[in-house]
Amino acid sequence: MVEPSRFVSKLDPYKITPQDVWSANAPKNLLKLDWNESPFDFEIYRKQIRKIIDGRGIISWYPDYLALELTSELSSFININSNFILTFPGSDVGLETLCRAYLEPEDRVLVVSPTYENFYVFALQTGAQIDNFEIKPPFNLTFDLLDNRLKNSCSIKAVYLTRPNNPFGYLIDSSLVEKIASKYPSTMFIVDEAYIEFSDKKSCAVLVTKLSNIVVSRTFSKAFGLAGIRLGYLCADLDVINNVNKIRNGKNLSMISQKLGLFALRNIDKINEWISSVRKGRKCFENWCKTEGIEYYPSHGNFVLFKASRPSKLCSELKALGIYIRNRDSVVPGYVRLTIGSEKHVNRIINSLKILRELIF
Repeated sequence: MVEPSRFVSKLDPYKITPQDVWSANAPKNLLKLDWNESPFDFEIYRKQIRKIIDGRGIISWYPDYLALELTSELSSFININSNFILTFPGSDVGLETLCRAYLEPEDRVLVVSPTYENFYVFALQTGAQIDNFEIKPPFNLTFDLLDNRLKNSCSIKAVYLTRPNNPFGYLIDSSLVEKIASKYPSTMFIVDEAYIEFSDKKSCAVLVTKLSNIVVSRTFSKAFGLAGIRLGYLCADLDVINNVNKIRNGKNLSMISQKLGLFALRNIDKINEWISSVRKGRKCFENWCKTEGIEYYPSHGNFVLFKASRPSKLCSELKALGIYIRNRDSVVPGYVRLTIGSEKHVNRIINSLKILRELIF
């Protein structure tokens, strides 16, 4: 037998959510709230896809390797020069490619945790070592706290931060990122902003034009409702972009993805309506938790982490009702995570949780 890389052989695969939602036997009224996607397909995308596939070469040709038109539109959207932007088939691929471009065996990566667990796979496959820096409630990640950890650690090649954090939903201030990156210019600060659109705070993306050691990851999977299309991007200094571009495979970003992303950006008012709807749904659910005395973590994302006395049983019973949520008990003991949709979706989950309240308290 041919042996795999010694780094890959040590890896545990990323734990995914149940995939039976794709079964022909899945319930028709299924409400998928377990992976922080949009619970439904936006109708404007359905109509636009039909137009896109009629374009010449969409299926038979390789896509625009540089995604020039999409990158130009992204430049206007996040207000940085297009030279600082590189597109990928999902931000996961962007993060993985960044790790392959910059990490080597024995490099140390500080991960502020709990966090998005798939990043561990991206870093560890290169032979890098993970230093977990666990932050506990009330999640007051200060400059001094992070500074003390960095200066008391042997050479740290990179730091991974989620902003807002997944799974808790807290948000660190962009000024902290700027200040800490300024002090440690030889350390790369990777800021994953998958959920930033659901927050009322601005992105850190503009910082990449000021500091060469900050990389910001963004996605179309969450607020834009395009998880199935696979589209994301990195924002970084030109030298970082050029290095990552050496191993980026631009052929993997389909023209359907590029053109649908372009369409979404040009119809940002429709996207903002959805984001506003999610924020209202989030407030509705958090208020209900507060009223019922359910322990939860206030969130800046499109999800809420809340406590349940029997997490596995609760997830199982909700699934029987056609509602999928995420059991986070292995990461945060006694907690489950719920993706937030519109108030209509939130009302359905609340009514179901009322029936199953003995599994919460």
